[in-house]
Amino acid sequence: MAKSKNNFFLKQNYQVIYGIILILLIPLFIILNTLSSVNSFQKNIDIGLQRQALSLGLMFDSAVFKEANNYDDLQEKIGLIQQSNSSLLTFDILVPEGEEFKLMAGFDESKVGRISGDLNYVIAWHKDEGIATLVSGVVATGSEERFWELVLPLHDEAGEKQALLSLQMSLKVMDDLAKDTLTKSGIILTITVLIVILLLALNTRLFEHALLFRKLKEVDKMKDEFISIASHELRTPITTIKGFLSMTLEGDYGHLNAAGEKGFKIMEASVNRLGNLIEDLLNVSRIEQNRLIVKQEPLNTVEILNSLADEFDLRIEQKGLKFKKDIPDDSPKIWAAEDKFRQVVINLLGNAVKYTKKGEIELIAKKENEKFLTIMVKDSGVGMSAEERKNLFEKFYRIQSDDTRGIIGTGLGLWITKQIVEMMGGEIFVDSIKHVGSQFYFTIPIYNPAVHKVVATPEIKK
Repeated sequence: MAKSKNNFFLKQNYQVIYGIILILLIPLFIILNTLSSVNSFQKNIDIGLQRQALSLGLMFDSAVFKEANNYDDLQEKIGLIQQSNSSLLTFDILVPEGEEFKLMAGFDESKVGRISGDLNYVIAWHKDEGIATLVSGVVATGSEERFWELVLPLHDEAGEKQALLSLQMSLKVMDDLAKDTLTKSGIILTITVLIVILLLALNTRLFEHALLFRKLKEVDKMKDEFISIASHELRTPITTIKGFLSMTLEGDYGHLNAAGEKGFKIMEASVNRLGNLIEDLLNVSRIEQNRLIVKQEPLNTVEILNSLADEFDLRIEQKGLKFKKDIPDDSPKIWAAEDKFRQVVINLLGNAVKYTKKGEIELIAKKENEKFLTIMVKDSGVGMSAEERKNLFEKFYRIQSDDTRGIIGTGLGLWITKQIVEMMGGEIFVDSIKHVGSQFYFTIPIYNPAVHKVVATPEIKK
């Protein structure tokens, strides 16, 4: 039980946990990378100075020691070396005396003549090779420093060992540079870590929003599925009720008196409105779930628009409005799905009738160019302001004003219309002036055999 609870917690909060891990790991990796870089830089400097000390010793052996006449001459040349190289702490020439070595020349002339039995001297002399040791200690200036200590045999022109060179090369300049670099890196690192932590702390909020967004998407999906299921389930009883109401009004169950007929007609109108709402909800569900099928084919524009105009003639006349039609006989064929094209025009004409109290309605077909035909529905209705038009094609949006009060609608028709027009490759627009009227117009592709391919419906073999 506890394990399942932990798994559930991890699944629900993995993004937050991910954010916390990042907050810990990113600064840690930045710190490790900085320390590694500085350490590598330090090692490279140490190796470089070791090679520099060895090169200096070998050059002294070949170019200075062999040419020196005596140790006084060497002392003079060592003085020049001391003046030219501030990183050298000592530069001593020693000769063997038994198992020990006597200082013959060096930076500190007061120490000339002293005897030393340093182990490195003995090893370097007997092996006849240089020994470099990295040492840390207090130098003559009294400060704690790191330095390379090099012991190197010196040879005469015949290649015989004659003396030892012992020098100490300070790493102070390079250590100070590394320390300064580390200090600056530490400051930059601290600022970087703070910025990263602040960003990740902010992103934790974003993770919360991401979780919320995901939950909202899940809720939205559940809502769509519920609407789809509910609409399908309601469709059958609504169809049944409409059928029985129609049979009742036609007298299949006996004669109705005037009051009964009026009541049943009111009921029929309400059922029709409910049926239209269910159909709209089904269309919304199909569109949002990409299940709306739009099978386009060449259509006779003139024939379809005239048939739609005939359907609205009586309805427009009953409302006392004029109906003008401008559908040229030479209007080109369009590339559209017939049922969807009819749905779009019916919706626009229905809105024009609904929102027009007096005046006229026009249905116009106009060829704009070789690619698109424009279908326009104009009315002299209540019109809209620019502010009211902003959200006109959004779901469930309805203009609420004194002019529209009492007019029934769901706010889905224009959203569905826009989606269908765009799915068929067109665009829809609206122009309107408050209390003057509106004109809705949409473009639809003109049929072009070179571009639009008609898919033949396969025959069903009996």
